Amino acid sequence: MTAVLNPVPNSDRDVPYGAGGVGPNLSSYFLTFSRDLKWVDLLEWPPDAFAFANLMLDHSEAYRFAVAPPSGGRWPPTADWNAEVGEAAIGWRDRTARGEGPIPAAVARAWDVLVDHLGVPLGEIRRGNYRQVWEALLTIHAIADEACRSLASAAPPPTGEFERRAWTLMADHGSLSRIDSARIRVTPKTRLAPRGITIRSLSRYLALSYESVHVEWQRIEPVRPIRRRRGYNILIAPWPLELRAEWFHPVSGPLDNMDEASFGFFEFAPPGVVDLDHLADLVVTARNEARWIDALVLPEAAVASGEIPEIEELMARLGVGFLIAGVREQAPPGGMGRNYVHMAVRTGDRWTRFEQVKHHRWCLDDAQIRQYHLCHVLDPSKVWWEAIDIPARTMQIIDVGEGATTATLVCEDLARLDEVADLLRRIGPGLVVALLLDGPQLPQRWSCRYATVLSDDPGSAVLTVTALGMAVRSTPRGKRRSRAVAVWSDPTSGIHQIDLAHGASGVLLTTSVESTTMWTADG
Repeated sequence: MTAVLNPVPNSDRDVPYGAGGVGPNLSSYFLTFSRDLKWVDLLEWPPDAFAFANLMLDHSEAYRFAVAPPSGGRWPPTADWNAEVGEAAIGWRDRTARGEGPIPAAVARAWDVLVDHLGVPLGEIRRGNYRQVWEALLTIHAIADEACRSLASAAPPPTGEFERRAWTLMADHGSLSRIDSARIRVTPKTRLAPRGITIRSLSRYLALSYESVHVEWQRIEPVRPIRRRRGYNILIAPWPLELRAEWFHPVSGPLDNMDEASFGFFEFAPPGVVDLDHLADLVVTARNEARWIDALVLPEAAVASGEIPEIEELMARLGVGFLIAGVREQAPPGGMGRNYVHMAVRTGDRWTRFEQVKHHRWCLDDAQIRQYHLCHVLDPSKVWWEAIDIPARTMQIIDVGEGATTATLVCEDLARLDEVADLLRRIGPGLVVALLLDGPQLPQRWSCRYATVLSDDPGSAVLTVTALGMAVRSTPRGKRRSRAVAVWSDPTSGIHQIDLAHGASGVLLTTSVESTTMWTADG
């Protein structure tokens, strides 16, 4: 008879920690995340078992025992633990794909230990007691993670039944796990921080997120597939190259909860359009240097939404396979506009398109208004908020296989250490592109500081891009004008300030995708 996920008989939901007060046990804590599955059902799908183990290890901090076992403990528990985990992972994945057959012995043994101890207080595990329980949690966590190896490394489209089921769940549910995604999400993972010790240090292929941000993991097979150690050429067009103060102006907006004498709304609305002939010349010139251009990047709000189709048509004709463009949509009278990233990947003879919205409004205060020389268009005695809508938070991850994943952010989204930043640390995208309408990209400025945070943990490469017109407008008193339009930061080569040469209208950046050996904290 199968027990439903409910508190264990003869054990309380909340068990004393001793001097630490009252808290949950394994069963009651997991019940706060899921009541719809049976305990045995968790073994039917490795991401579900991963979620259980990850939650318990995180809340009890028992993940630290992989590098600092309590007195009398050791890790790994046996000399052949790594080999046993690898073998069990293959068997578990294959058994799941077939839908029949026995659960691998190593999985069954560890799970039996956990089910027999569902009433154990998490506080006891935190103190290092119940060694068999934290050893079982670490083992289930490792086997479930390894069983999902192909989800983070294989190129699209999925080839096996296990992979097809996983990606269907991800597309329909926003999570690889069947547990309610409003509570937690299990997603693939690209990188992990090799230093320090957190729950994120413990898994290589799966990540668990508590954040409410919806994840849309887009697996794309581009026209020109990623090849390791092949140059990947990114063309940066830091446009507009010139920027006038009049392009910033006040607009009406909903101010019911704001003092109109102290606050206002503004929008950035350049009157012109992107010069397609100039853009074509830029791509052709860059292509003469590098033979091909893989991606074109335009900064925040560089183009109006109506210009995207013509730009896509031009890029298709010139053989550019990936477009990342900052897009602006004007606010209707009394309403809010939009600020987002348009991402388009060339697949076959068409574009596959995605949007990454901006989650934070730009706030222009007195210091910034003076820094950008906007006093004659925006009253510096007021605080001005960008007139854009703030939709529910969503994170787009573009995955083209071979471990090459890209995430994009818009300006303030890079600076806010909120749920989006936490989610990026858990997933570890290979490349984060931040589009800005900001001053020069200098190592001492905010954008570079926040970029290096992501380069350190989880180890992503980060590219920040701003418009030249905005960079040269940003001239605080006593400072020289700067043509630094981008910064590249990665954990291997460090920080690179990228200046736009005089007379140039773009920057060609050549990168490479390489593989490396990474070790999780549990070995």
